[in-house]
Amino acid sequence: MVTKKHKALQTILLHLVPGAIQLAVFIVLIPLVLKLGFASDFADHLVAFVAMVPVQFGIMLFVSKKTTGTCHIAAIIPYKEKSKLPEYLIFFAIMLVWALGIDALLSPWENGLRDSLFSFVPSVMRLGNADSLVYSRDMLIISACLGLLTNGIVAPVTEELYFRGYLLPRINLSPNMAVIASSLLFSLYHFFSPWYFLSRVLMTLPMYFWVMKRKNIRFSIIAHIVANVFTSGALLLQIINTQ
Repeated sequence: MVTKKHKALQTILLHLVPGAIQLAVFIVLIPLVLKLGFASDFADHLVAFVAMVPVQFGIMLFVSKKTTGTCHIAAIIPYKEKSKLPEYLIFFAIMLVWALGIDALLSPWENGLRDSLFSFVPSVMRLGNADSLVYSRDMLIISACLGLLTNGIVAPVTEELYFRGYLLPRINLSPNMAVIASSLLFSLYHFFSPWYFLSRVLMTLPMYFWVMKRKNIRFSIIAHIVANVFTSGALLLQIINTQ
């Protein structure tokens, strides 16, 4: 598949504008969900349906219709090669060890960064608030279950199709530099938690290099799903086990 490369400004805007829209919608939804008795995490979960999916799939559908005359997103995604099961298993095992190592190494420093350099960010905008003394256990469980769906399935599939399937092949740089640019811009796209920028870059770089090398987006989709299901599932279990 021959893909038309994007100009530099177009690449930057297509990466960052969806994140800005999601942040704006998140801020608008926070007081509404708080009034309903939910933690702000619930607003983040709703953002997936209200902003992330409509914007990112909307762009891909528009481009597909414009360039191919169809609404088949697969028509504009070149990384569709297949790999054998053992390669997937080895890749996921390596990525798991790598991600856990990066998290263990950088988490204390990044949390300190959050509480110092980014202390101006209101606590209500910091995700992962599962304080049963502030919110009812039932509301926290409902929110965590929705999070398992949005963070575990909806967000990974949407983001990988958009950022790695559609945008990465169109970055007008050498393959290696395109991967680095994709990782940097994807990490910046998470405006709601800039203190995790470095760990996101380090965790995603090897994954995106492999996606490009193997021309197979399934690697990043499944790895993203597994990572998010793990963290979202852990939060749900934490809430359920809270007395």
